[in-house]
Amino acid sequence: MTSHFLNKTKLINLIKSSVNEFNLNLKNKIVLTEAASGNFICTPVIAAFAGAEVFAYGKDTVYGKYNKIKKEIISLSSKLNIENKLTVVNSLKKVDLSRIDVLTNTGHLRPINRNIITKLKPGCVIPLIYEPWEHRRDDVDIDLCAEKGIKVYGTNESDNKLKTMDYIGYTVLYFLLKEKKTPLSTKILLIGSPKFNIKINKILSKISYNVDSSDIKSLESLEYKKYDVIVFTEFLSKEMLLSDTKNSKIDFNKISKQTLIINICGKVDIKNKEINIYPPKATKANTMNYTTDFIDPKAVVDLHSGALKVAQGMLYANTLKLSNIEYKNILEKNYNALAFKNKKYW
Repeated sequence: MTSHFLNKTKLINLIKSSVNEFNLNLKNKIVLTEAASGNFICTPVIAAFAGAEVFAYGKDTVYGKYNKIKKEIISLSSKLNIENKLTVVNSLKKVDLSRIDVLTNTGHLRPINRNIITKLKPGCVIPLIYEPWEHRRDDVDIDLCAEKGIKVYGTNESDNKLKTMDYIGYTVLYFLLKEKKTPLSTKILLIGSPKFNIKINKILSKISYNVDSSDIKSLESLEYKKYDVIVFTEFLSKEMLLSDTKNSKIDFNKISKQTLIINICGKVDIKNKEINIYPPKATKANTMNYTTDFIDPKAVVDLHSGALKVAQGMLYANTLKLSNIEYKNILEKNYNALAFKNKKYW
């Protein structure tokens, strides 16, 4: 995934603004989240600034080294006078999981499976930092959570305070203009998840781009060579969508070599160096190739504040004697939350 790092002063201002905008209050709560790199270091800092005692679990990855990230988080938290609320660790053995009130589903903590869930207390909550339809079974074992009395709700990324999915549209626009593909001479095809396509189309159509959309069930009838740009947005399918060396859903020979390919998400593998494609390397299924902060760091700060607000709502609802439907209604009406379709998870 591609991410950009922001200067700390601006990140601090975004965190202050976002916590205030969401009226986020996690006082007397204990949060376990990740210590990530780039703008994603914001998550533990947001939680601590909202009053929580926070444990941030980190490790060395291709995106950053643990010791450096730890220093950055401590530096950031000290500028907000919350360093006493935040502990960065490189082993979950250093955290008493039975005390945790909020567990985020962020990368370093996944998979959230039996090894973690059985150690959590009933009443702990897990806010997904995405919508429920994006949930991958190997991310969080929601069935075991339901058995244990641990609520799992998604974050409504179309909430007026969030508009998270709009960033995908602006990311596509960035690459279009970078390659001098203006509305004057560009016909675009979006292939993949309807929810993403709708948001991208909303952004591009405002400035008069000519855009068509298709899900991956309707690919055989498309005339690919009439499009100047193809944008992949398929998040759920594990199938190879396009390849010049392997079998794929789209016949590579049906696409012009002059076509610009923008792969937001979807399994694509193009070896031919003549093809102009972003990102240029092969991509995996079920993965966003450009992080939430690629085009604007406000998107990731607000999304993570919004997810923690969902957690705040679940913790409050846990104190009430509610039926499943009452619980769902409170969360969705008041806390920018989204429930799973299956009632057993409400």
